[in-house]
Amino acid sequence: MKSLPPFSKLTCALAVSLAIIPAGLLLILILKYGVDIPYWDEWQYVSFFEKFSQGTLTLSDLFAQQNEYRQFFPNLIFVDLGWLTKWNKTYELLVSFALACLVSFNIYRLGRLTIGGSPARRIMIYFLANLFIFSPVQYVNWLLGMQIIYFMPIACLTTCLVIAYSQLGARAKFLSCMCLATVSTFSSANGILCWLVLPLLTWPDSRGELPNKRWLMLAWIVGFVVSAALYFNGYQKTLGHPSLSESLIHPVKALGYFSILLGKALEPGDMIFLKEQFGTGHKIIAAATGLTVAALFTVSALCIRRDMRLAHRAAGWLMLGTYSIMTAILVTIGRTGFGVEYAFTPRYTTFTLYLPIALVHLLPIILERHVAEGRLSGKKKMLFLVLAGSVVVSHLLIYPFNIRQMSAFSKRLLQGKACLLLINVIEEDCLTENVFPSVEYLKLAANGLDGLNFLRPGLIKSSRVQDIATAGAQNPEYYG
Repeated sequence: MKSLPPFSKLTCALAVSLAIIPAGLLLILILKYGVDIPYWDEWQYVSFFEKFSQGTLTLSDLFAQQNEYRQFFPNLIFVDLGWLTKWNKTYELLVSFALACLVSFNIYRLGRLTIGGSPARRIMIYFLANLFIFSPVQYVNWLLGMQIIYFMPIACLTTCLVIAYSQLGARAKFLSCMCLATVSTFSSANGILCWLVLPLLTWPDSRGELPNKRWLMLAWIVGFVVSAALYFNGYQKTLGHPSLSESLIHPVKALGYFSILLGKALEPGDMIFLKEQFGTGHKIIAAATGLTVAALFTVSALCIRRDMRLAHRAAGWLMLGTYSIMTAILVTIGRTGFGVEYAFTPRYTTFTLYLPIALVHLLPIILERHVAEGRLSGKKKMLFLVLAGSVVVSHLLIYPFNIRQMSAFSKRLLQGKACLLLINVIEEDCLTENVFPSVEYLKLAANGLDGLNFLRPGLIKSSRVQDIATAGAQNPEYYG
């Protein structure tokens, strides 16, 4: 497929400027609210640094199952970056931000290749996409370094989509995307979905081309099977997690969970139900929002199916939306047993917000064809625009609320950091509430980090006021 006319230099400059607005705002928020302290599951990484300092860290340690994940490649980042920076958590937050920037660039490239119309129209679509990509609705993921694992699969997937639309040869496309799919698989539980790009990679430019790709398709399937076998070899169910059959036993509950997952990134219920969050009204609004977005995506897919001339241009966006839907299905299967309220967890929005991003690009592709052929009346066109606009406006309305949530979570981390400093002197409930559930393990891990000089400031080891004052005089910036 031939690419659409390139942007002018002025248009490119404007597009970059628009992209900087949400990205720049987020970077400011990360630097303002980020706290240099390990949180919850991050304390399990302390053993990596202790083994690394002793020269006993092995690849099997990095490959070992952690919860449902085999996050080998993120673990490489954690160890290498952590050792270089003395585990300054701010650098991990910036890695997540950099991955989001890569995703944004990939979305820009895909839009440039698939969206027609005026440059101003494409710029606005790209700007709207960035409002989602850099949204503070993901505030937990922006403030926790370990959440790199949530950004790596989508970075790999969108890069694969860009490669699939490129002018590279078939072998180069398959090899590059197989490597990226492998990285994605061993980064997060949903990373295996990156292998879904196969249909776009095998899209023939002519009828006679598809048979020539059969060996590459076979290699892709073998790569997928091998990756899946390695992932599930020795896999064990995580203790304390609900049965995977819960969603089958309670299908209505599972449907509600799934719908809320898809709607969480857009629904305004957090503002409407401030005094009764996660109540019946909040659940209804969130589920209705999720079902509406899913319905719009389904209608868009059906429209494209009836018009195969649009299929290649829309295929990448369909796969992006499918990624969000299938991830929501995986999360629903694994988490329904925790209760429907658990679907409101903000960290899952990094997976599901790519459904509205796909929709923001699919609707213009469909409208463009229908308008050109005179098959779209003014009323129907307005309906499509209103639906798309409402999706975006609803998300913009929840920006201020989620920034406040980001601030509140930052204060919680700061409180945990203050309590951690005194762990050798007194034990407070805030340690189990804001740092790690086991004080016994936390004390060992914290002193291990302190011995490596990986805590800033170091732990207070005396209950004498004079000693505490001396220790606290190191650098006031350490306290946030």
